[in-house]
Amino acid sequence: MNKEPQYDLTLETPRLILMAGEQVLAYKKTITDELLNSADSLKKWVSFFNYNFDKAKATEFIDKTTDMSFNKQFLRYFMFDKETNTFVGSLVLQDIDLRLPSCEIGYWTVVSGQGKGYMTEAIQYITRYLIDTHQFARIEAYIDVKNVKSIDTIERCSFEREGTLKNSDLSADQSKLINEALYAITTPVYFK
Repeated sequence: MNKEPQYDLTLETPRLILMAGEQVLAYKKTITDELLNSADSLKKWVSFFNYNFDKAKATEFIDKTTDMSFNKQFLRYFMFDKETNTFVGSLVLQDIDLRLPSCEIGYWTVVSGQGKGYMTEAIQYITRYLIDTHQFARIEAYIDVKNVKSIDTIERCSFEREGTLKNSDLSADQSKLINEALYAITTPVYFK
């Protein structure tokens, strides 16, 4: 039986600090402000921004996703620009499966952080971290085929498109079926 891995709750890339857990609560106001400023832009692709997203929901989201006792199969990192300490986005590792080990990666950038390459930098770093430090064999992403920016980002990070899943999920607003592109990065598996 595999024991539960200890993930670093603070990671640093050249331009970013990625934080998880209760330490994020010190930045609750700036995160809340950026979430509220970006909700209209993000609701097309991220479902939780679609349900009357307001300050109370932003606070609930931050509290819930930083509670490490609650998070056994996912780990959410909040991303901050090192130079300005501004919140720029979020990256989540979900459906963590320690048997392989593997996970699904999800991500989004707030409006003020878009178009600056932050997410590409974060995904490349977290992918290398999971493979090198935790020996992950597979990291996958499911992306609405219409989300061209997200597809461009994951392809820049060397993820390979494995196929298209037809009618595999609902749109972020839950109004229609969507097709998803399945991307993955895998490592060789050696059995002893």
